[in-house]
Amino acid sequence: MSLAADLRFALRQLLRRPGFTAIALLTLALGTGSATAIFSLVDGVLLRPLPFPRSGRLVSLCETNPAVVSYCLTNSPTDVADWSARSRSIVSFGLARSEAMKLARPGGVPLGLDAGIATAGLFTTLGVEPELGRTLTAADLEPANRHVVMLTDELWRAQFGADRHVVGTLLTLDGESYEVIGVLPPGMSVPDLGQVKVWLPLPFSPGEERNRDWRGFFVVGRLADGASVAGAQAELAGIQRDLEQRYPATDRGWQVRVEPLLDHVVGGTRPTLLVFLGAVAILLLVACANVANLLVARGVAREHEFAVRSALGARPARLFRLIAFESGALALLGGAAGLLVATWATDALLALMPVGLPRVGDVHLDARVAGFALVLALATGLLTGLVPAWRVARLDLAEGMKQGRQPQAWRTALGVRGGLVVAEVAFAFVLAVGAGLLTRSFTALLHWDPGFQTRDLLTFWTYPSSGTYAQVPIRFARLEEELRSLPGVVSVGMTSAGPLFGGGDGAAEYSVLGGEPAGGGTVVADWYDMSPGYFRTLGIALRRGRYFDASDRDGAPAVAIVNEALARRYFPGRNPVGLRLVQKNHTETIEIVGVVADVPPFVPGEAAKPEIYWPYAQAPRWASYFVLRTRPGADLSALAKAVQARAAAVDPDLAPTRIDTMDDLVAAQLKRPRFNMLLIGLFAAMALALTAVGVYGVIAASVAGRTRELGVRLALGASGGQVLGLVMREGMTLAGAGMVVGAAVALAVSRFAASLLVKVSPADPLTFGAIALLLGAATAAACYVPARRASRVDPMESLRAQ
Repeated sequence: MSLAADLRFALRQLLRRPGFTAIALLTLALGTGSATAIFSLVDGVLLRPLPFPRSGRLVSLCETNPAVVSYCLTNSPTDVADWSARSRSIVSFGLARSEAMKLARPGGVPLGLDAGIATAGLFTTLGVEPELGRTLTAADLEPANRHVVMLTDELWRAQFGADRHVVGTLLTLDGESYEVIGVLPPGMSVPDLGQVKVWLPLPFSPGEERNRDWRGFFVVGRLADGASVAGAQAELAGIQRDLEQRYPATDRGWQVRVEPLLDHVVGGTRPTLLVFLGAVAILLLVACANVANLLVARGVAREHEFAVRSALGARPARLFRLIAFESGALALLGGAAGLLVATWATDALLALMPVGLPRVGDVHLDARVAGFALVLALATGLLTGLVPAWRVARLDLAEGMKQGRQPQAWRTALGVRGGLVVAEVAFAFVLAVGAGLLTRSFTALLHWDPGFQTRDLLTFWTYPSSGTYAQVPIRFARLEEELRSLPGVVSVGMTSAGPLFGGGDGAAEYSVLGGEPAGGGTVVADWYDMSPGYFRTLGIALRRGRYFDASDRDGAPAVAIVNEALARRYFPGRNPVGLRLVQKNHTETIEIVGVVADVPPFVPGEAAKPEIYWPYAQAPRWASYFVLRTRPGADLSALAKAVQARAAAVDPDLAPTRIDTMDDLVAAQLKRPRFNMLLIGLFAAMALALTAVGVYGVIAASVAGRTRELGVRLALGASGGQVLGLVMREGMTLAGAGMVVGAAVALAVSRFAASLLVKVSPADPLTFGAIALLLGAATAAACYVPARRASRVDPMESLRAQ
């Protein structure tokens, strides 16, 4: 018989039992659809190459110094110039960072935007060709040629109407005129600087010695042909050691790290996506076990048919092929339905995705993902059809020719199906533990305490695009005073950044006059500028000393306030108020005048780091965040409009941007953990439902196959409660075995989700206990219905039926 005839026969068999087929298809569609949707996410973010020519040769470079910074995203332009001159493993380097600027618009309020300053090597290293005009060249870094600018495709379309004659026109940024020299291609985004809308040449020579200690640049390199990341790492480490010896004042303790650019871009999201992939793989295995269970039951019901075929000359291989074709057709149909589910699920994932996930624009269903779905469907067909096909191929001809139910065949089948149920329960337990741990973690985040009342707070960010540095604090002070007079406003403060806003001025080293901090060495702390009203506006408690006041002005003795984390680490058991510090490479002494309560980073769950705060009047910054405290219940949306109007009236150049309530900022930080919890929770709920169905099917089949036995037991005096207990024990034994296996597996794999957890151990006993109770209750409910039916069997009817 031809393969086409076998396929037609398999389809007819599926159509003859629409109930069975519908349940199996729905199960497979949910499993393969979920897996395909998650694969599309993993493929778009982790597996696809970056959108640059030969992107596998691109590397990210950064300088690290554990004593100063704990992250890897900072570089000195002068050090990079030395690397470029001496490296043979990396043939080109590009260097860039972002700067806040304002684009003048005729008759309108200036548009605040992120501008990028870069070397010409940035675009040549990435291999970017412009859509219009040209990219930056080395000549553009000369002082006479620096007033040129490149536009991103987004800004070109939004502000210049996609005018193809824009090259050569002039625009005004921060009050200065720049000539447009090019437009970047659509979708082109520099890693870590995706928010940049215009690109300007670096306003200084990267080799200038005075900039060696200015660290804060993104650096990308292109490996030479034949060079490896490990070789480049070893070479750059040697160069950096030499620089440390030659320039100890600026390079002592600084090391260099080289990694593939793709790893740098997706590094923070890789663990999360791999956890998602593992979770959906477990869900798919539960679905496969469920469908295999259905096929085994159906195979037992058809054993007489297969025995007749065998008696008429059909070989075991032929019977194996019939079942394999049927399970394969079922899997392919389920895969096709799963692709439809994946289309919807992918759109839903992208809609719910928290802000900040890299490369989301590369996530879509295409031929590559469809190919994965096809392979997945074929693998699913193999997994689901292997057990029933193997059973049919080993059919006992004499036993199979008997009419009616064969107790031995049913017992064997139930043993196989029981094993599948144990596997289902184990998989469901693992997924449910993951969901439980994430739920506990999210609950902990909901109770995150920043140390002040977040309600009735409005924040915004602004900076002047014109004027002199000396004028900045005067203009900000005038704006602060005007905002304080708005109806409903209780107090106003401002800061250069601070932990609440996810940024700052970096870390610095300080020596202590007349002594040394605990552990010796120096004090290392992040530093921020604050106005006198900042701490009072937020309600951050003063622990010792005093807050800043009007006397802490420019020209007065330098003072600082420290947080409790710094006091605990460097001055345990001492009162730091009155101590004097000297910042590295500076001579001015700074007196500590106060200690304030810690403000945890605006990443719930992270501990506060040592921090030092300056009076804004003594060390002003060009940009600032403003915080306004209102009377309880004030309309913050109306206040936001009033703030914009008042700022425009006081100084149009200080147009507020990023206006948010503090509650909104907190909620934004909870989006990612909430997404993680909901997604894994959804997979766990689906696995739990499939497991309950599987348990119900096995126990129901057991009751059907043991009708005569149960009737005899009742006829001999067994009570309905005893029969109910007998059947319940059978089901709960399977569930208990599955939970034991699942708990062991969950303990082994839950550590891979540790990066997603906050204040919860991957082996949290409360979570494991709660999941055991939940899964036990679900399987008990699934067992109860067939067990109750068994307890009501009519002994005479069952005996006559046999």
